Amino acid sequence: MKISDIQTAVIEANYDWTIVKVITDEDIIGYGECFFAPGLTKVIHELKPLLIGEDGRDIDRLRLLMREAGATSGAGGGIILHAIAGIETALWDAYAKWLDVPLFRLFGGAFRKRIRIYADCHASEGLASLSSICTPRIPWWMSRSGETENFYEIHFRAHGGLKEEAQEPVNLQAYAERAKRVKEMGYTALKFDADIPNAYMRDEFNRCLDKLEVNLIASVVEAVRKAVGDDVDIAIDCHWRFSPESAIRLAEAVYPFNLLWLEDPTPPDSIDALAQVTRRSPVPIATGENHYTRQQFYDLIVRGGIQIAAPDFQKTGLLEGKRIADLAETFVIPVAPHNISSPIGTMASAHLCATIPNFLALEHHGIDVPFWEELALGWDGPIIRDGYIELDEEKPGIGIELNEDAAYRYRRKDEPFFDRLV
Repeated sequence: MKISDIQTAVIEANYDWTIVKVITDEDIIGYGECFFAPGLTKVIHELKPLLIGEDGRDIDRLRLLMREAGATSGAGGGIILHAIAGIETALWDAYAKWLDVPLFRLFGGAFRKRIRIYADCHASEGLASLSSICTPRIPWWMSRSGETENFYEIHFRAHGGLKEEAQEPVNLQAYAERAKRVKEMGYTALKFDADIPNAYMRDEFNRCLDKLEVNLIASVVEAVRKAVGDDVDIAIDCHWRFSPESAIRLAEAVYPFNLLWLEDPTPPDSIDALAQVTRRSPVPIATGENHYTRQQFYDLIVRGGIQIAAPDFQKTGLLEGKRIADLAETFVIPVAPHNISSPIGTMASAHLCATIPNFLALEHHGIDVPFWEELALGWDGPIIRDGYIELDEEKPGIGIELNEDAAYRYRRKDEPFFDRLV
């Protein structure tokens, strides 16, 4: 199974979904997905000559070959590993198809075939979209009007723009209604952002929460908990925004509402700051989406004291993701992978989650993307049903093919789209 070509396409959704297509000399096609980054497709095409003519079944060797080639450009993380992860996943998909087995068979078989999904939510309906450098945008295919415009403005403020307009009161009822709707969709776990724009913010750079901000976030969590009851798990995401002291006060304030976890409370480059929070927080701390290797996760677990590991398999790659999960299992720590991807990355992640004994829940960040389900071919009905993905043992590889015609309709126009003219 020799690699004959590697192609890329980028779909402009709530994020850039960069899809890698590996083509073999036996006309087997494998799909993978990378976590977004500026200039990502150029890196993939720079790596391509290393792989053409290679046996696509030698995945670990090829992965290390690419890592060594990119060692001077970020061997411990970043865009090089994003690119490698997408290529690696496409190779696994192709290899499993070559063997005519579902992907989870290549990672030791399944502990479960029904994968629990948690929904990343906002307090309103509509698509919010960020560019490859996390600046708010309106996708070219989406008209800016009505609810879409309103939601775009809310999201824009939440990610650093229009701060002078962030004085509007937080709508607790909107959070409650959103949570109810997501529960009605069948999800048994959901997550909201804790770093919300508000009138009490004194300084956007010092990472300190005013007491009134803490109370406000706690009131949001309380409203969500009352809306969904005790049979739905709730998590909140801090996006690395807070100092240890502020994160601890926030954890103490939301503790009465029985959270599943508090995510990414402190900057990812300070394990000592994280450790201060994990030692004193009454709420379990989850982190890991900005970490790439099992060595980094060893530090998070041993020095940082995290209670839940949250790697992103579109950054780590599947093989390193499995090794990270095995490491976490050694310390009896559950794994709740971060995931903001299209159906391609989501299905690949779901297959790996099936093989992880200490799996907790997999994120889904696409409930507002109107064409998310449309991108998948070879699947009967919705991929996510009642908050779960049920893997089909009869479908080889990741279990779906990319609907390239649908993906083309929502492509980034300034990026290559496989072998088509854009």
